[in-house]
Amino acid sequence: MKRFAFAVLFAAALAAAAADAGQVTLRLGNNQPETQVWNVGIRQLQDAVAKYSGGRLEIINYPNATLGAEPELAESCKEGTLDMFIGDPTVGTTFCKELELFALPFLFRDYGHWQKALDGAPGKKYAALIEERTGLKILGYWGGSARQVISVRREVRTIDDFKGFKLRLAPSKLKTDVWKAIGTLPVTIAFGETYSAMASGLCDGMENELPAILANKLYEPAKNLTLTGHEITVRPMFINAEIFNGLDKDIREALVKAMAEVTPVARKLESEAGDTARAEMTGKFEVKVFEIDKNPIIRATAGVFGEFGESTGLTALIKEFQDFR
Repeated sequence: MKRFAFAVLFAAALAAAAADAGQVTLRLGNNQPETQVWNVGIRQLQDAVAKYSGGRLEIINYPNATLGAEPELAESCKEGTLDMFIGDPTVGTTFCKELELFALPFLFRDYGHWQKALDGAPGKKYAALIEERTGLKILGYWGGSARQVISVRREVRTIDDFKGFKLRLAPSKLKTDVWKAIGTLPVTIAFGETYSAMASGLCDGMENELPAILANKLYEPAKNLTLTGHEITVRPMFINAEIFNGLDKDIREALVKAMAEVTPVARKLESEAGDTARAEMTGKFEVKVFEIDKNPIIRATAGVFGEFGESTGLTALIKEFQDFR
């Protein structure tokens, strides 16, 4: 925490210095390495905001958990000590249950449905709801790769192979409920500690998108990949709403325009990176791939949808996402 506090204070000092110089600076945090696709997209976003703001707006990116782990980043963005954050929204469950919505398995039929629903009325309604309840404004939805399961020793070929499986999860009640329904024994472990947890036997495996698995070399202790495809990832680009609303109108417009331009590019990068990561892990690092019948998983988790919808008041919005054409 000392390292985190120092990093935040240092970043704030840089921002203050930039403001004195007449330049608007926004600090953006994430937990992924610089080579991961979010950070590739962020570099394009930095160029776009500079172009559309005439050089007045600068985004300084802090990747690789420089400013803290994902829960700390989400909390800091909510409190306004960090301007922007991109990551798994479920890490905000401590202050907003609704941020877990996209952990519902098989919420989207396919990639096309995912894209249309997020860009359409359901995505706009959800963004408005989150801003009202948290003060976090969603500038755009990134992500787009499917989440799969990797395991250390056990080959997961059917739902029965998940029985007693110690699965690493982010701290999320909904994720825990989903994977308990499937038969696993969920273990809450910070993302940065997952490699050592799998290597030491603290957990049997984890679920994540393939670009992140490749970028963080999580295939090294876990050589078995099961194509569950249980989520198409949604990674909102958050900004503190009060900070956003405090920007000059032309700066806000430049940021929104840059996000609209870069978001399709970032999605394409991540979608393609999923295919590339799979090919590299199987071809270069000898990861074994297993197909699985998804229907038993869908049946096992059906009850979780109803429970989550009732507890959050999102039942109607969940159906709107599911039915969107």
